[in-house]
Amino acid sequence: MQRRRTQHITVPAWIVVSILSVTAPLFAGEHVRGVIAGRADDGSLTVRTDSSDVAVILNEGTKVRQVSGVRSRKVDVPSLIPGLRVDVEGRQETGTRFVANRITFTTADLKVARDIQAGLSPTDLAVQANRGLIDAHGQRIDNQQAALEAQDRRIAANDEKIVATRGAVEAASGRIANLDDYTVVDTVTVYFRNGRADISRDYRSQLKQLALKARDVDGYTVQIEGHASAVGGDTINQRLSKQRADAVAAILAQSGIPSTRLFVPTALGTSDQIASNATKSGQAENRRTVVRLLQNRGITGN
Repeated sequence: MQRRRTQHITVPAWIVVSILSVTAPLFAGEHVRGVIAGRADDGSLTVRTDSSDVAVILNEGTKVRQVSGVRSRKVDVPSLIPGLRVDVEGRQETGTRFVANRITFTTADLKVARDIQAGLSPTDLAVQANRGLIDAHGQRIDNQQAALEAQDRRIAANDEKIVATRGAVEAASGRIANLDDYTVVDTVTVYFRNGRADISRDYRSQLKQLALKARDVDGYTVQIEGHASAVGGDTINQRLSKQRADAVAAILAQSGIPSTRLFVPTALGTSDQIASNATKSGQAENRRTVVRLLQNRGITGN
């Protein structure tokens, strides 16, 4: 049996189905009526009818006519493009092979096929394309959601380690937070949007000013505490508080504060809520990182 490889079909299936809704049964009266779905390597056409795909064989005697009203004119075989509805006269060779003597199509059907290929689609085709885009976007969102859920599962698996680490960090933070040995020279509080750790331009400017001020303070150190509102899971909030503290530390380092002057940024999660989370304004106050410019009392003698 001869193998044929059909070219990639660019015609959406719903268009073919809608066009075929007005076609007649396969091989009715030595006719094939359907829509061209592609062209094989041997030059034959794949015509999709209501019941099946038919290989339409062309030869030197095959006539191709374009009909416009009562007039018809001879056209070349290349006019037979995917998406074109055709009426083929000839004879059946095998169950799904039909030898064409004459192929006719209308000017209107040719315009539709060309519009499909050029992307100059009618309104319903544009709607269908939009639906395809929406479906694709929905699939990407589903994939992203699945990735986030998988990431949360991995974080939950390490929850015991996080809790243990948090205990050690909070113990160290308790020592640092005891300001008996330090004088607070200045404080900057950076607030964040829900679920975010990026720092706005205004707060970046404040942090740079703090770094500039620190240069004139002998024996200074900088303490950084990241916080999150008690909305959502503990694991996510702990991660957010760390990301916020680290983001602030990075800007201070880029502004000239050496790492030896920075206490390890502390992620306090939801352990220190300063406002009620029952309101959006209260939640906003809790989403913060507090930066303190400290000076050792041993240097000041106070």
